Amino acid sequence: MNLDIEFVLPHWLYWSVLLILPLVVMFLVDRSFRRGGTISGGDTAEVPAGQEVEVSYQPPGNLFTNVVDRISGFSGRYVAYWALIAPFIFTYEVLVRYAFNSPTNWAHESMTLMFGMQYLIAGAYALREGGHVRVDILYQRAKPLNRAALDLVTSIFFFIFTIALLSTGWKFFSQSVSDAYFFGSSYANETSFTEWAIQFYPVKFMLFFGALLLLLQGIGQLLRDGQSYRYHWRLHQGSRTFARVLLIVAGLLAAWVAFEMVNIAVTDYDSLAGSLEGVLGNVGIGSLTLVMFGSLMVVLVAGLPLAFVTGGLGVCFLYLIGTQDMLNLMPSRIFPMMTNYQLSAIPLFIFMASVLEKAGIIEELFDVVYKWMGGLKAGLAIATIIASTLLAAMVGVIGAAVVTMGLIALPAMLKRNYDPEIAIGSIMAGGTLGILIPPSILAIIYGVIAQQSVGELYLGSLIPGLLLAFMYGFYCWMRGTLNIKLAPPMPVEDRVDMKEKLRILRKMLAPIILVILVLGIIFTGIATPVEAAGIGTFGALVVAAMHKRLTWPNLHAACMSTLVASAMVMWIIFGASIFVGFYILQGGQTFVQELISGAGLSPYAVLLLMMVLLVALGMFLDWVGILLLAVPIFVPLIEGLTFDGLFGLPGVNATDVSLWFGVIYLVNMQMSFLSPPFGYALFYIKGVCPPHITMAQIFRSSFPFLGIQALGLMLVILFPALVTWLPNLAYG
Repeated sequence: MNLDIEFVLPHWLYWSVLLILPLVVMFLVDRSFRRGGTISGGDTAEVPAGQEVEVSYQPPGNLFTNVVDRISGFSGRYVAYWALIAPFIFTYEVLVRYAFNSPTNWAHESMTLMFGMQYLIAGAYALREGGHVRVDILYQRAKPLNRAALDLVTSIFFFIFTIALLSTGWKFFSQSVSDAYFFGSSYANETSFTEWAIQFYPVKFMLFFGALLLLLQGIGQLLRDGQSYRYHWRLHQGSRTFARVLLIVAGLLAAWVAFEMVNIAVTDYDSLAGSLEGVLGNVGIGSLTLVMFGSLMVVLVAGLPLAFVTGGLGVCFLYLIGTQDMLNLMPSRIFPMMTNYQLSAIPLFIFMASVLEKAGIIEELFDVVYKWMGGLKAGLAIATIIASTLLAAMVGVIGAAVVTMGLIALPAMLKRNYDPEIAIGSIMAGGTLGILIPPSILAIIYGVIAQQSVGELYLGSLIPGLLLAFMYGFYCWMRGTLNIKLAPPMPVEDRVDMKEKLRILRKMLAPIILVILVLGIIFTGIATPVEAAGIGTFGALVVAAMHKRLTWPNLHAACMSTLVASAMVMWIIFGASIFVGFYILQGGQTFVQELISGAGLSPYAVLLLMMVLLVALGMFLDWVGILLLAVPIFVPLIEGLTFDGLFGLPGVNATDVSLWFGVIYLVNMQMSFLSPPFGYALFYIKGVCPPHITMAQIFRSSFPFLGIQALGLMLVILFPALVTWLPNLAYG
């Protein structure tokens, strides 16, 4: 009997589901809230509320800003509910492939395109919610008036990026439809290259539409920045000179941008007198490197979100070094990221994390581990690290574990008289394990950028991740043993017997089975990491239902937090891909490689130099920005080197160098999250700490665990088999 399923999703049904389903979910969610529905778990998105700098004055806005906020809110909510479709589609794909020998292309393609459109539309909502990550080096230390002036200055780069994307995005879209309706040469009715042959023009339209939504939200933000400037100008005590200078700079930049826009609009080949188009065209690559990365650091520390720093500067250098036609590089760099299949795993794993967290299952997980380990010296800190390890294996969301464990474990440890530095350090270190323990989202992006197998990266990082978790726990146990007052065990009256431990363990069977399922189907090759993420998310929905917490309010909260987190990551990728892509196009990759290789350093000295540079970047930049700036340059160079081993120890097989370096990179990025003064874990935990915990205490708490991470990095370098043994065993 032939069990083949020949179903192919009709195009009209695909677009109908995307259009109608969000409206149905909105109705059900709103009805549930009206009937008293509540969210079970906490509110711990990838970018916690406590990370942003609180200001006493909130600009009131006006009619325009209120309308724009509503538009951004509705559009964000609309596309957020698309995430509910993917778990069912990917589960269907794996089922029909293995049960009925009927693999499909449309399942993967439809979801990849859906998420690509979601990323673009979600940018405005993330901006409204403050979800775009910024580096607050000078910004948070500035006086309120100067901070408002910095907002006005840096907004110029935001508008450079969004207006350029709006213009080039429209041209990119129009060329994919038909000459009958739009000007210019065209790929009339452009479709995908698979047998599904879906039309690309609705997807490409989102480049224009997403930029339009972002531009409107940015104008609303600019109006609020102006209100804030006027308010603080009236209240400011002392000199206003710096604020005046910044305002003059903003005016000059705005005038220059307006003039160059006129130049682009009225000329084709000959620029207007005074235009800066192509003015840096003859600058050498060495000087260009200093100019590009010097200006990047200056604008970055001024407080503009990283996505718009890199994107805005990328547009500037496209214009200053090339010609106005080179601006069309923007959509051609962003569209491949929108439609990259591997990157679809990011929103899926984040959604999986959000479903488990909103359903309160992560809190139950910690409670179970705490009751099992609490009797040990420093048992609560060890329980936190074990729970963080399990949490990392469930979700792979960087930062979520730090905030979640901070909300759950920190009050419990402080209540039991733990030394604050041990309590905070164990939470931050355990939380960063999400970088290494599969399914790490950082590993997914690294695999895409470095053209490395994500499955091999997962297997290669598993042993180093577990090794670091053991080292964290052993350090806490040693501190508790040497001085029991620093980390006392659980009081005797709070302990439970083995029978009770086994009883409460049953509550965690479903989440643990989910972890084994997700990792098992990746490691055995049954499904790709993207499919595993879809199946894992479907499993998370089942687990939430088993715990009677699969409610519309919980699903709504999970969808919205997923939207902000994935939009933040993807817009950084979009902006950085323009900046880095142009630098590489100008020969930057070759320049840096020749600079390092020409220094006459040994392979291990080159590796050491890279590690130092990555740690230094980690003190200031977001992990996605570091990856997109450094990996395209470092990986080709490292692949050409031979590592024969240090101190007589075995070296690295040439075929394993890329995998080995990938895991070394992941371990290094774990350090970047704890590196003062601007490691992101430091600010994640500050957002959930009691007021009496100072940043100085948080900094001190990170140092011992940074030392452990450095030791772990050294072990991975000295003993490459820690990385390569498991992948070679599994894949040969």
